[in-house]
Formats: sequence, C-alpha cells, structure tokens
Amino acid sequence: MKSSDFIIREGKAIPYYEETQKRTFGQKTRKIKNTLLMLLAYACPTAKVRICLHRWRGVSIGKNVYVGLFCFLDNLYPEYIYIEDNASINAGSTILTHFNPMKRYALIFQAKVEPVVIKEGAIVAVKSVILPGVSVGKNAVVSAGSVVEKDVPDYTLVKGNPAKKVLEYEILLKNE
Repeated sequence: MKSSDFIIREGKAIPYYEETQKRTFGQKTRKIKNTLLMLLAYACPTAKVRICLHRWRGVSIGKNVYVGLFCFLDNLYPEYIYIEDNASINAGSTILTHFNPMKRYALIFQAKVEPVVIKEGAIVAVKSVILPGVSVGKNAVVSAGSVVEKDVPDYTLVKGNPAKKVLEYEILLKNE
C-alpha cells in the first residue's frame, strides 16, 4: 500500500491537556480500548499478532511490515499513523501523532494532531522517535536513537537528535 491508498487525515487542533480530562463516556471507552490493545501489542512475542493488534487500534499498515517489540505507536490518535508496504519499525521506537501541552503554554505551543507517514521500504531503527507531522521517505533509513522532527526525503539516511541528513544513497542503489 502506498500513502495514496490511505485516507490521509489533515492535521487538526486539539484541546489542551486540562480540557482532555473532561472526556465523554465514548471517548473514555475508546481510550481504554486503545490502551489495552497497545499494551498487548507492545510486548506481544509474535510480529503478526502485533500488526493485527495495531490495525484493530486504527493504525493503517501495509503488507510485509515489521513492527518490533516495545514499540509505542501513539495511543490517542493511532488512526493518524500510516505505514506503507515493506517498512520496518524496530524495537523500542516511538511514533507520536499528537502534542497537547498544558494550557498555560498556549502562547508558546499549539496543541495539535498531525499524521505520520512511514513510506514504502523505510526503516526506523531501534529506539528512534518520530514526531507529529513527519513523513519518512521511500527506502529512507532513520538511524538508531534518532529523534525525527522534519520530513526525511526518499533514499536518505538520517541520524541524531535532532535527526540530520548523513547520506543520500539512491544513486548507490541504482549502480548495483
């Protein structure tokens, strides 16, 4: 599946933290369901079952995708995560789609939800963090322990905190 096959949601403003504590019964039920499925997926020893659990939560996942143990895929807005075919999210990685700070920070930060897209063949290495609104390009690699706050172009290796471009390798792959 490519991101064009998914219905990609636009980013939206969400309530600040204090306002999220006043949830309706339906919202509380949804959060409990997402939390239980996420916790089961988090430590599930079988990769195929992990994928099913994340799909039940609402994460859009393509074919031949690997999601490693102890991965945290956003609990409140899993439907804003899109993982295309042949992508790999390795152990201990975190994907966040929302940011809702305390209301006292409203002049500095805006609470928001933005989609995260992991494109075809991309690799998110161990213990990396992908922040809201980021797209990891086709066959791109996010090195271990990186914090990605900006889009990663296709066929690019990034590493660090914040992640910076290290290598563009499309031409290397074409010469093989």
